Amino acid sequence: MPDSLSILVVAPEIAPLAQTGGLAEVTGSLPLALQKLGCQVAVALPAYRCVLEGDRPWEVAARDIPVRLGGFHLTADVLSGELASGLPAYLVRRDEFFDRRELYGGSQGDYFDNPERFVFFSRVIPALCTGVGYIPDVIMANDWQSGLVMALLDLGALPRTAGVFSIHNQGFLGLVPPERTGIIGLPDRYYTTDALEYYGQISLLKAGIVYAQAVTTVSPTYANEIQIPEFGHGLDGLMRAVSHRLFGILNGVDYHVWNPAEDRHLAARYSPADLSGKELCKRHLLTRMGLDESMSRKPLIGMVTRLTVQKGCNLLMEAADDLFKLDVGLVVLGTGEARFEESLAGLQAQYPGRMALKIGFDPPLAHQIIAGCDMLLMPSWYEPCGLAQMFGLKYGTVPIVRSVGGLNDTVIDPDQNQGRGTGFKFQRFQAQAMVRAVRRAVTAFADSDLWRSIMIEGMNQDFSWDRSAREYIRVFEQAVETRRSRQP
Repeated sequence: MPDSLSILVVAPEIAPLAQTGGLAEVTGSLPLALQKLGCQVAVALPAYRCVLEGDRPWEVAARDIPVRLGGFHLTADVLSGELASGLPAYLVRRDEFFDRRELYGGSQGDYFDNPERFVFFSRVIPALCTGVGYIPDVIMANDWQSGLVMALLDLGALPRTAGVFSIHNQGFLGLVPPERTGIIGLPDRYYTTDALEYYGQISLLKAGIVYAQAVTTVSPTYANEIQIPEFGHGLDGLMRAVSHRLFGILNGVDYHVWNPAEDRHLAARYSPADLSGKELCKRHLLTRMGLDESMSRKPLIGMVTRLTVQKGCNLLMEAADDLFKLDVGLVVLGTGEARFEESLAGLQAQYPGRMALKIGFDPPLAHQIIAGCDMLLMPSWYEPCGLAQMFGLKYGTVPIVRSVGGLNDTVIDPDQNQGRGTGFKFQRFQAQAMVRAVRRAVTAFADSDLWRSIMIEGMNQDFSWDRSAREYIRVFEQAVETRRSRQP
């Protein structure tokens, strides 16, 4: 085992370079935590338009790397820069694939050629390592967009490099229809049921699971949930089969970015010792979102989320009238399915001054909502980890969550902990179960001393990356031992 592990984190998005959600938060923060613990770390992602148009300098590190994509012989360039001081970042550039306004798709849905785009990206990675002279001990690939990297390592690329595959959301399978599987370019043995085949298609997520030396996912509860049919998305049997090399490691939070005492996006800063700034943040949010000033004395609920069934938006719409009967306000930031965007716009019209909606991805506003609201609602059908509830805890914004995945692992319900808690949970994926949890929170809010104690308890929780990063290092070391024990 080397004294200092070298790790390449491969991901379709990495904050702050390119981001659509929580995956980028993790792949942007974990490398920094690993570096602080003495690892040599680099990251790789596609050269999206948004990255190249940013203010960071990029240099050409390798030109015209040959990549076979089905019957086509293509090339890629590799650009180099830094994610942070002393932490290299590499971009895979081919403009016809990545020079687009969005990362994965637009208002009409996902880009049709996403399988080709990310098969291409994955196939470049071993050659990238050779081309820039960085042969890591471990490649950590993230989600289906880089799952094929694990199969390429199994095929013999970078023989001394172990593969660790991280599942951030098993619901995204990375499916390639049978008429397009020629783009993948693997020998026939990789297309069987025991390998990449998934009900007549090919799953790039499955490639990562089957061929990695270790598989991680983003919370202990989710690691258990994906082994049962309800949350396994057709892969629960496979997950049970690989359970001996499956590790649930809770995501961390970068408290340099998410800290109300330092947050530059807020109208006022605050801490557990002085909460006065939170009231100013609430008033600023009410003004910005056009809500009634009277809401400053009433419970204000926030949601910063993708607008999908997975995030429980169907429960919200079903329960909306009952929620507003509790005399609460609601602020929603997100983008997603058109039906939910339209329904929420209708709700805003129905409850003017009490409900505000912003469609889009707006990081500064996300900070302001999480600081300015009293409660954060996350009624997810499933939630691998969730980061917003951990942000909310730090900001004294009490989470109301369904007890699944990382939501279950990070929120303590006072009813389940002898009166001491950090938030409110409900179990059934039902609108009225959610309403009952919100009602309990509203009742607690009316007791200012009780509410303050819940806020302070949450703000004192520690979900920093250090502990999780150490768990990852143990998994990486085990993966390296497994890989090298099988070398001749």
